[in-house]
Amino acid sequence: MDTNEINRQGRVSYNAEDRRGLVAEFESSGLTQAAFCREWNINPATFGKWLRTGREAEDKVSFCEVETVAGIPSIGEVRVCLPNCVEVAVPVGSPEELASVLREAAKCLG
Repeated sequence: MDTNEINRQGRVSYNAEDRRGLVAEFESSGLTQAAFCREWNINPATFGKWLRTGREAEDKVSFCEVETVAGIPSIGEVRVCLPNCVEVAVPVGSPEELASVLREAAKCLG
């Protein structure tokens, strides 16, 4: 983390990769957030924002299992179970339609 730049206010500016690294180090450190911030000379409010941002990003990511038969997606319907317990069934008649459904679903993630 020695490649960070000093901004106009004389503070260290961390890039996204370094912020993720510091959050990971904090989570494995056993320190309180205040103690970690003192040790690294990070503003606690700024560090709190890094923690929230990382957790919000994790909440947006989800995975699902697609079953295949001999490498071809089953024809019929695709069931999508959302984190809020809403289940959506989408009729799919071919692998191309499945790809189209997945592309459209990906747009919803932002």
